[in-house]
Amino acid sequence: MASTEVAKVAEDKSSAAGAPVSLGKGAWDCDNNCEIPPDKEAEVFEEIATMDFPYEGIPTIPPRKNMTHLAFFCNGCRYRVEAYPDWTANQVAEALWRGGIERANNPNGNTPGIRSAADIALIYAGQVMDPKKKLEEYNVPPGCKVMIAIERAKLEPGAKPDPDSAYWN
Repeated sequence: MASTEVAKVAEDKSSAAGAPVSLGKGAWDCDNNCEIPPDKEAEVFEEIATMDFPYEGIPTIPPRKNMTHLAFFCNGCRYRVEAYPDWTANQVAEALWRGGIERANNPNGNTPGIRSAADIALIYAGQVMDPKKKLEEYNVPPGCKVMIAIERAKLEPGAKPDPDSAYWN
């Protein structure tokens, strides 16, 4: 599904942008700065099992075809953004910022929130990426769907989880 198709699905971008992020669900198209409807998420993120590559008669998720978009998890929401392995981590953070990732800010959090692209730290394979390094230096494959975007302040020594975090349960 192309980014332009995702934009057509959102009926009211302004109301979606003002909605709070729900933990464990929700997706956002950063290229069009709009919500990806729950019924379209599996299609957009290429997660529909098929019998193209069955395992013992069980449908599996086929290899991804879209190599131009990356997916980032941030505060329980998935963010889809066009980015490439030859981009620096800072370029990707800028694209996420322009695309609306600040909606993940927790107003009751222990940190100031994401106020600019510089406040976004990217993580792949357990490594916090240097903003000046290219994604390919971390072996991020084209179309990667398993990356993390997190507020940089949450990674500082002594940072505490937000009051509504599962950490406190």
